[in-house]
Amino acid sequence: MSSTNSEKLVLSKAELQSLVTSNDPVISFKKPTNKRSECWANYSQIYHANIPQDYIICFQCKSVLRWAKDHGTRVMTHHNCSKNKPVATTPSRQRTISSYCTQPSSSKECPLIQKRITEACVEYCAVDVRPFESVAGTGFQNLAKQLIYAEATLGTSINVSELLPHPSTVSIHYGGISLHYIDEQSQLRVFTLSCQAYDFETQHAINLRSFVNKVLQEYGLYLNDDVFIVTDNENKMKCAFKDDCKRIGCSAHYLNKILQLAFTNNNANCNSAQSLFKLVRAIITNIRQSHKQSLLSICLVNYSDTRFSGIYLMFNSFLKVYYELPQILSDEQKKNYLKVDRDILESLCIYLKKFFHVIEKLSCEKTPTIHLVIHYKQLLINLSVINDNDDQLIIPLKKYIAKELPDYWIVNDVHFIATMLHPNLKSFNHTPHQRYHAEALLKSEFDKYQELQQQPSASNNNNKRQQIQQHKNTQLASSLDDIFDSPTSPDELQDEKLAKTEFDRYIEDNTKIDKDMNILIYWKNNKSSYPTLAKIAKRILSIPATNTSVERLFSDSGNTITNRRTRLQTSKVNQLLFIRRNLSVLRELFPPSIEQIKKRKNSNTSTTPTKKRKYSTEDDDKDLSQEDDNNDVSQEDENNDVSQDDLGNVIFEVDDKKENSICDD
Repeated sequence: MSSTNSEKLVLSKAELQSLVTSNDPVISFKKPTNKRSECWANYSQIYHANIPQDYIICFQCKSVLRWAKDHGTRVMTHHNCSKNKPVATTPSRQRTISSYCTQPSSSKECPLIQKRITEACVEYCAVDVRPFESVAGTGFQNLAKQLIYAEATLGTSINVSELLPHPSTVSIHYGGISLHYIDEQSQLRVFTLSCQAYDFETQHAINLRSFVNKVLQEYGLYLNDDVFIVTDNENKMKCAFKDDCKRIGCSAHYLNKILQLAFTNNNANCNSAQSLFKLVRAIITNIRQSHKQSLLSICLVNYSDTRFSGIYLMFNSFLKVYYELPQILSDEQKKNYLKVDRDILESLCIYLKKFFHVIEKLSCEKTPTIHLVIHYKQLLINLSVINDNDDQLIIPLKKYIAKELPDYWIVNDVHFIATMLHPNLKSFNHTPHQRYHAEALLKSEFDKYQELQQQPSASNNNNKRQQIQQHKNTQLASSLDDIFDSPTSPDELQDEKLAKTEFDRYIEDNTKIDKDMNILIYWKNNKSSYPTLAKIAKRILSIPATNTSVERLFSDSGNTITNRRTRLQTSKVNQLLFIRRNLSVLRELFPPSIEQIKKRKNSNTSTTPTKKRKYSTEDDDKDLSQEDDNNDVSQEDENNDVSQDDLGNVIFEVDDKKENSICDD
């Protein structure tokens, strides 16, 4: 019974507004006992028959507003009162955007223009997610002056988009370089040389080459005809490194570009596959924008041009949550969802998975990869042969890829030589027509190394052959025993072995190794049997098939330049990435001495109490280990055996990083 009476005593907003307007005595006003905000100076809670209502009243305009205790002062601050609000006696913590604007002049049109500018500034800050203070900066004011001058000069007919630059022209570009070589212990080493800000005005070929030369000079290195350089396949890279070095295209870029064109280029004639690509991408984009990603068991991966195997990763993530999607999709998106055939999508993922695995294999940094390029290329070509069981969606896709792979993915002579240097691949079983070409290239390389080496033993062997022949001639006699061949002496057996070169013995050798065995271990174990070929293998197998080490470097830079570290200078970014990528390698190459280990143990066992220190992410990052780094660098200068003569291969690529991820707005 009491609950029924209380429900009747809770009035609606319209009823309360009517009673307040008529000044009904049953209505009273009281302020909350726990009020602390100054906003309550003009507001009070409404009581009806001494029963509190979930409404408040504005004493200036007599408006009734919906309010509850958990709302706080949000209703009051958002209330647009028709009367002027009193000026607060204490300064507000948050300044309004109008406070950043200067006082208007005496002109009658200035207040109206200033109002429009204020509204435009509000839209700029809201849409582009900028702080209000950005409109008070000198850079913004200078931009406004230039726009005013442009309007005064060109008039209002000009389109503003024609005057504003493209975002890429005001960004900071980074160039990454890494060094690949094989050390004396037959281990492949990858050393990051730089991730520096690209400080040239344009990315013309001559500037790219100058940037690389400048970085290499810091290490006492330089490019020449004996150095291999692996880059992406843009024309500017081809032009920049066409002279005084041997450029090799990145295999991952070749593969990724072919797949990208197959799903995005209208001339590829893969309409069904492209329609499926657009449907899946639209659904994933909608889910991510509507913040429904957390409702799924795994994270959906959207397509990106800069991500290797981006198409497969998108399709595969969609396939894994295929049955979960109807629960979170809107009615409009469900129509697109029903157009996606799961069986076709699954068969497409099985086909693209091979490309994904090939890129992953060729991107390995711990073991050589260049010897795998030719056979993996042929494997994908064979995989793209049309079968009777293929779906109608996959048939045109296979046709396009099988047509583009042989010519678009360029292989160099060094790929054939590297393949011949693997005992399990030198037979060229997948491409037998290429075997003789590969043997000829390796033989030519072998002869070059033989000519460079001093061969005093060759003249001794020739003299020994002449002595044996003379000895045989003097022993010949006209007797009945002349019908028999003379017995073979040990020197003659050795002479027959010398007649076969190291190259011939390797070609005839049918020894096979385990497929998981590191090829460098094989050449380390057979260095005495094939000394010249081992030197060739040390040089050729250090060349990577891809430049993904630099791509990973750019990924690390994105993790380094975060919202909490927006004031990092470009030079410090380079230093941090240098430490991150090379610290483990440097510690392995230059382990601390016994004295340093004892000092660290003594400092750890010291009874002196330590104080907690708070380190800054801006200036102290370098200072934390500066002393140890100086010691390591000094040891590196004395003991480092990587000289210009050992310089094997350089990977280079330029990437764009936005300016607002470096400097705070």
